[in-house]
Amino acid sequence: MEMLGSGKLVQLLVVALLAALTLADSQCGRLEEKLMYTTAIKTEPSEMPWIGLLAEDKGGHYEKAGCSVVIVNELHVLTTASCMKPFKTRSGNTNAVVLLGMYDSNLTPGDELDCNSLGFCTPRPVPRIVNRITVHPNSDKDTGDYNLAVLRLSEPVKWNNWIQPICMQGGSEPESLINRNLHYAGFNSGDSRKGKGLAMTVSRRKCKSLIAGTESILPPEYQLCGFPAKRTKYFPGAPLMDVDVQRDVPHSFYLVALLVRTVDSGDATTQIYQDVRQARSWIMEKSATK
Repeated sequence: MEMLGSGKLVQLLVVALLAALTLADSQCGRLEEKLMYTTAIKTEPSEMPWIGLLAEDKGGHYEKAGCSVVIVNELHVLTTASCMKPFKTRSGNTNAVVLLGMYDSNLTPGDELDCNSLGFCTPRPVPRIVNRITVHPNSDKDTGDYNLAVLRLSEPVKWNNWIQPICMQGGSEPESLINRNLHYAGFNSGDSRKGKGLAMTVSRRKCKSLIAGTESILPPEYQLCGFPAKRTKYFPGAPLMDVDVQRDVPHSFYLVALLVRTVDSGDATTQIYQDVRQARSWIMEKSATK
């Protein structure tokens, strides 16, 4: 009998592992504590598996729209309302697609695995057509507030190690988000790999001083400013996350805001986020719709 080469054997083992992981129960906001305390600016392939990319269906190929999405449940993802401008908003024919299970934006969807020179393999992105776009009813085009949209997928996604939901709420949340070092992650135009970082949330007074000298206006009531450790510009829709701690152990990430824009001023880069806490009941209501 012909012996399998090491590369083929690795691929077969990975396929078996993927099949097993597909059947595994999902945990929202899954985290590995060891990955939180590094200086890495790129995620591991299965790290933060609730982040995907928005794309436009061009009839045979997908053109990426420069926006991230966040998985809420098997049928719904969340992004910013401003990311919906290029798309049709009527149900059933939105020409929008989301690519999930993605850690490298250069990869195209397909059944085959993506393997590197060491034989480490990961699945390719999973596309899902968006058949309904629901923009928050209080979305304000003038001020930019309530910049949120729930997207319903044409068919549910299956949970595996690379596709899982974010937690929408923590067990014990602080009243204020100001002066907190929070996690963010997503995609950017400077690197195809999914990145991550930390941002210190700042007061509105500090935000005003950070964006002084630009044409940018102060964010509206339910938006907040973050001062990132790195100046990389992430796509809108990138989640800002806090950590739910249970019994003195980091348990899961939960969503507190979505990135809506980035402002450069001198030596400072400021991230402006849409706070989702006031909109959680609306998000859950629209995400419960089958």
